[in-house]
Formats: sequence, C-alpha cells, structure tokens
Amino acid sequence: MNRIAFSLPDVGLREVRGLVYIDDGFLVVQVKNMLLGMVDEEKDTIKIEPPALLSVHIRRGLIWDRLVIQPKKMDLLDMVPGQHKNSVDLRVLRKYRSDLERLLSEYHAIALA
Repeated sequence: MNRIAFSLPDVGLREVRGLVYIDDGFLVVQVKNMLLGMVDEEKDTIKIEPPALLSVHIRRGLIWDRLVIQPKKMDLLDMVPGQHKNSVDLRVLRKYRSDLERLLSEYHAIALA
C-alpha cells in the first residue's frame, strides 16, 4: 500500500493536501484542508470503487504530474474541496512519478479483475 502525497489548488485561505493509495480494491483519497495551512484542520476519506470511475490516468508535467480521476457521476466530485468540472486533478511532485505509475498499474489490475 504505497501512499502518495498530493495537493490541490487552495480554496480561498484553505490549503488542500492529501494522500492517494489503493486499499482493499478501492482507490482511496484522503483529503486534509487547513485554514492558512495550520489551524482549523478538516479531514475526509473518500473510498472509490473502480466501477464508479470512467478513467484514471497520469498527465505529466515539468514540476507536477497530475493523477486525473474522472468519475461516472459528478456528485463524487462534491466530496473533494475546490471547483471541478468533470474530473479532479491531484498534483503530485514529479519525483514521485514512478510511485504514481505503480499506483496506476495497481488500479488497472483491480479494475480489470
């Protein structure tokens, strides 16, 4: 169970960070958002079954890679802080690209099972 740290764009004064990993056949997204990065911390854990997703893929960048998660039903995105149109892009530092690729291959293995 490889946990990968990610960040999302800040929502007002709230800093949004979290972890993404595979656990018991679910894609798990733990989101922590904090006021000014230190106080008033809120945590949410979202467990997503592979059949609930249209696609999961990596978009590569120079500094940040993005794990793009596109659900079948848009209400799943309501649980993630911020404005999302039809997918959520979890920003992961490029140095964790190999971990991200392993997570994606593990996700595809459970999605095909």
